[in-house]
Amino acid sequence: MTRGSEAWKQDLTRWINEAALPLWTRIGVDHSTGTVWEALDHQGQPLPDMQRRLRVQARQAYCFSKSDVAEHQDLALQLFRFVMDQGFDPETGYMAAYLDADTRILTAPHDLYDMSFVFLAASGLIDAGFDMSKDLARLEAALAQLKAPRGWYENAARSLPRRQNPHMHMFEAFTALFASTGAPRFRDMAEECLGLFRDVFLARDGRVLEYFDTDMQPLEDCEQVIEPGHMAEWVYLLDRYEAATGRDCGVDLAHLFRAVLQRQDGTGLLPDRYEPKMSDSRRLWPQTELFKAVLALKQRGLAFPDDIQPDDVLERIWHTYFAVPVRGGWYDQFSRDEVLLSQNMPASTFYHILIAFRFYISDGKTV
Repeated sequence: MTRGSEAWKQDLTRWINEAALPLWTRIGVDHSTGTVWEALDHQGQPLPDMQRRLRVQARQAYCFSKSDVAEHQDLALQLFRFVMDQGFDPETGYMAAYLDADTRILTAPHDLYDMSFVFLAASGLIDAGFDMSKDLARLEAALAQLKAPRGWYENAARSLPRRQNPHMHMFEAFTALFASTGAPRFRDMAEECLGLFRDVFLARDGRVLEYFDTDMQPLEDCEQVIEPGHMAEWVYLLDRYEAATGRDCGVDLAHLFRAVLQRQDGTGLLPDRYEPKMSDSRRLWPQTELFKAVLALKQRGLAFPDDIQPDDVLERIWHTYFAVPVRGGWYDQFSRDEVLLSQNMPASTFYHILIAFRFYISDGKTV
């Protein structure tokens, strides 16, 4: 028998507060360095030899900032301080990307995607009551080094191809910062990303293009990749932009969502890649984005031919990805015929899960 929404909300609240947050704020933390591990194994134990990504420190800082527990919020600030105080190359001033297992900087490309999550973490800490004004000023100066005529370059080396994905996460971060601060400059930066989405990233048939040349012209079809998870993610983020700003995003969300539904695989879930050839891999994060998109549009009262319901999507996700030996963890990747592909539980996935579950629990009010 399928659980009702209220039962799901109670179960997910307990999972977050009694299982996931305790796991990732305790075992998930490398107490010798004050940072978080890149991943845990499927038994919930750290993988200390893995290289670490600075973005994971920022993502977990954002997640922990959303807890009501003061110790978790303090840990969020600790992780953010690590990023700001030790996450920039002292010679170049560029933001790091990869760290050795001992947190020594390995690469510092000043990456736009990584930077977006540091901005997002700052928004969560502001909501938790911390003063982030000096850090935001420094981050905005760092971002200014990547400014392009349209949008921002990938990194300090201006690597090609340019991508929609970092701009999507900048849109997310700036929307969150506007909601947290009310500062018009963050709304303006979000709207620069929105303009790129409407004019460049979004194809007429609802596909979201991924790769572009230096002038932000789409690469040829043979060089494009279509990721349904990103298409669903935009549905949710555009809904959040409208909620935060009170402005119309200028995008037909129902049209975009129908294009997402057309790219489900036989299980009703989303493959990691749909074009040029459907991948055999289904990671967890695209499913959380599908779930968020369904929730956002159901809150708007929109109906679809397949009558897709949030609880049905949640049930499918839960029984596929969360039947793990350690409570508070997950399986990250399956093949389409449900063979487990992932070797561990990446900490980076918690951000996707937490936002989706909190959005559901709050009936579309909490991000």
